[in-house]
Amino acid sequence: MPNNDFISNILEIKDLIITNVESTPENICISFKLERRDHVCPNCGAITNKVHDYRKSIIKDTPILGKNVLLFYSKRRYHCDCCGKHFLENFTLLPKHCRITNRLNFLAINMLNQTLNVSSVARYLGISSSSIFRRLNDVKFPKPSIL
Repeated sequence: MPNNDFISNILEIKDLIITNVESTPENICISFKLERRDHVCPNCGAITNKVHDYRKSIIKDTPILGKNVLLFYSKRRYHCDCCGKHFLENFTLLPKHCRITNRLNFLAINMLNQTLNVSSVARYLGISSSSIFRRLNDVKFPKPSIL
């Protein structure tokens, strides 16, 4: 089994093509892109496989072995021949317009279940406290039966 398969299993990303892995005392940096495949244009619904360009994106993920994990993602922008619009490829690991993975968001919220406050969780994970508060607004809490 190639190293790509092990790393893609750890990161839980299918069709991962790893281009570089670097490790420093503080960070693990993984450069990758996804396999090229057909995409549906969100504007007109046509199927296209024509790449317009690539954009680099740095994504913060959950720590591994006490080190911060930075994902350097070469995301593709596709071009639709039918309507002429450009759009990004689908990537399930992170919400739209975010640079922090869903896993890191859930880890921050789960750490709040312990006796940690928001600022200490943010400091430990290397993210801002405002990003934790934004994710807390997305979480639906059940109504308590007894106060």
